[in-house]
Amino acid sequence: MSTSKRAAVVLAAGDGKRLKSKLPKVLHRVAGRPLVGHVLAALAPLDLDQTVVVISRTVDELRTSDGSLGLSAEATYAIQDPPRGTGDAVRVALEYLGDTTTVLVVPGDAPLVTTETFRSLFELHESSGAAVTLLTSEIDDPTGYGRVVRSEGSTVERIVEHGDATEDELRVREINAAVYVFDREALARMLPRLDDSNAQGEFYVTDVIGLMREEGLGVVAHKTDAVETSGVNDRAQLSDVGRALRERACARWMSEGVTVIDPATTYIDPTVVIEPDATILPLTFLEGSTVIRAGAEVGPQARVIDSEIGPGASVTFSVVRGSTIGRSASVGPYASLRPGTVLAEDAHLGTFVETKKATLGRRSKAPHLSYLGDAEIGDDVNIGAGTITCNWDGTEKHRTVIEDDAYISSDTMLVAPVRVGKGAATGAGSVVRDDVPDGALAVGVPARVIPGKGNRKKKKLPPG
Repeated sequence: MSTSKRAAVVLAAGDGKRLKSKLPKVLHRVAGRPLVGHVLAALAPLDLDQTVVVISRTVDELRTSDGSLGLSAEATYAIQDPPRGTGDAVRVALEYLGDTTTVLVVPGDAPLVTTETFRSLFELHESSGAAVTLLTSEIDDPTGYGRVVRSEGSTVERIVEHGDATEDELRVREINAAVYVFDREALARMLPRLDDSNAQGEFYVTDVIGLMREEGLGVVAHKTDAVETSGVNDRAQLSDVGRALRERACARWMSEGVTVIDPATTYIDPTVVIEPDATILPLTFLEGSTVIRAGAEVGPQARVIDSEIGPGASVTFSVVRGSTIGRSASVGPYASLRPGTVLAEDAHLGTFVETKKATLGRRSKAPHLSYLGDAEIGDDVNIGAGTITCNWDGTEKHRTVIEDDAYISSDTMLVAPVRVGKGAATGAGSVVRDDVPDGALAVGVPARVIPGKGNRKKKKLPPG
């Protein structure tokens, strides 16, 4: 095992001009993270001694918001002001590095390079004793890319820009992916020798390769799959990268025992957890900190955000945000669960039901056309169609409590704060403004209470 100290420099100071956006390129979100977030996530398992992200003043928000963006909280942020090219960005980063001996340099818009590839790049670099190891790939159409000309094995003879290449060199399909591992001491010696005599007036880290070859220092290359080296220079490429990341996510979960019916229409964020034997149907979006338990079925056409779907539960044609769905509970079709909703085992929310900060006990159900906000609903409660918990008085929100075995008939308005007692009932079209005692019936507008005439629906006994 190598004893060298490893660091990574992530170049994230670019703007969004080529994407025609005011948002810096590396902050554009794809597959659940900003582009640079995917890069940092791939670096995290390497246990690097240090990671420096080079940013400009325009993306200084990265430093303060990386937690919410799913980025590395342990990264150091270096400001390149003004941005003067990749070579200058690396120079800025070196000022923040400690006694590291090996430095990985990677663009912040390279979200498809995997942890395994980064690891292989480090290993080749350290075993070869080269001054720099670069990442390459072979692509079908290398027009416009710098060609990598090898002498033998992994040794690189030179990198030739497209405009300077001979006919033989133009036939080379191996290109430079702009990802490098440098010997830190050799890199530090070369950077002051860079010049900005080019059309853009910038310093390029690629020029370091030529300087090292002039000194006779070793330059080697590690070739990877062309998909990994796909960058993002426009909106079309952003979409292509997203597609590749989604395919990767679906392939991973299928390999771990999850059924994904149609990966092409399934969107799974990298922060989602799915247990074996869950089934994900087409047109499903799983986002944020969502957890799907074993045997659950989600979709088709469902969006689940920061929520837990319990074992054997189902969600279909619905939106679930910040909610917990219990074992064997069911949601949908066309339900909207807002944050704070909790469904206990075997509970059911059906067609065109909306909830917010509502709990439903075991076997309770609201089959259709209801709004349940700021509500605490017990076990074995039936909520009839058109029921509304009137939780807002124009100034404050108030809670509605419905106790076990209550029966709420269609079109009941429950004007909170209000409590419906155990085994109580309401009549269709009632407006309930006062508490209903256990076992009583509330009917009318405003509702009057009739003692002892509550829920007369025969309760089904549990099996066995």
